[in-house]
This record gives sequence, C-alpha cells and structure tokens, in this order.
Amino acid sequence: MESSQDLSNSEANLHWRKDKTMEPCCSSTTVSSEANDQSSEGGYRQRSTRAVVGGGKGADVIFWKWRRVPFAIIIVATIVWLLFERSGLSFVSVCSDVLLVLVVVLFIRANGAVLLNKQLQPLPELVLSEDMVNNAAAFFRVKINYMCLMAHDITLGKDFKIFFKFC
Repeated sequence: MESSQDLSNSEANLHWRKDKTMEPCCSSTTVSSEANDQSSEGGYRQRSTRAVVGGGKGADVIFWKWRRVPFAIIIVATIVWLLFERSGLSFVSVCSDVLLVLVVVLFIRANGAVLLNKQLQPLPELVLSEDMVNNAAAFFRVKINYMCLMAHDITLGKDFKIFFKFC
C-alpha cells in the first residue's frame, strides 16, 4: 500500500516539475519584450557574455577582438610593474613625482608664453556646487562616525575578535 502511495507521490512530483519548467515566467496575457529573452527553465534572462561585460569597445578589448589593444595593455602593465620592482619606489611617490613635473611644465609653459607674447588657452575653472560638497561631507561624516563607533567598541572590549587582533 505504501509503495503505491510513494509511486503516486513521485509521479505527482515529476508531473509538477514538468509543469513548472514548461510554464513561461510571464503570464500569457501580457506580452513584453523580456518574454522573448526568458528561458523555459527557471525564468532567467539569457544574455550574451558580451552584454554581461557591458558591450561596446570595452567588451571587444576584454574578449581580444582587437588583438593589439589587450596585448599593448599587457606589455605596458608589465613594463610599469618591472619599473616599480627595480626602482623600489611606491606607486604614491611616483604619482606625486609625476604631478610635480606636470606643475613645473605648466609653470614654464605659462612663463614662456608671457615672454614670447603668446596667448595661452585659459584653463577651465573648477567649480564645486554646494550640494556636491554637502553630499561628500555627509558621506564622510557617516564613515568617520562608524569608524569612531568601532574604535569605541574595541576599546571597551565589546568586540573581542578585533581587540585581540590588535593586542
């Protein structure tokens, strides 16, 4: 008796699975552009890998459709890495040196233009809106308050894992 009941339960379960996998995700009364993208098993949209990566030129570079660009990126990254390894300098010190050289070049260019009576193109003015500054300040205030709260909990011994990491 139990074997026939188990058999009927397994048949019902199999029947339910077939019905579930054959149903479209959307109702048949509503037709949308996404209905064509949905698979019959699970209802997930099937997109190409290129679309997942973002498409366009970036996807072409990632998937090596333009062979020279990714190859050049790898060569330049390797050369930069070797220069950092050989020189022993950190990335921050190299960036600050490059910015210092840039400022010196712009200074010389401006003074040379004055001596040669040439008109330079004006540099664009950088204007920060008050709303943007307030948003940045609010963001950093939240982060700093969270760090202070975490430091407070560590000093009071409420977070033993982090407390013993520093001890």
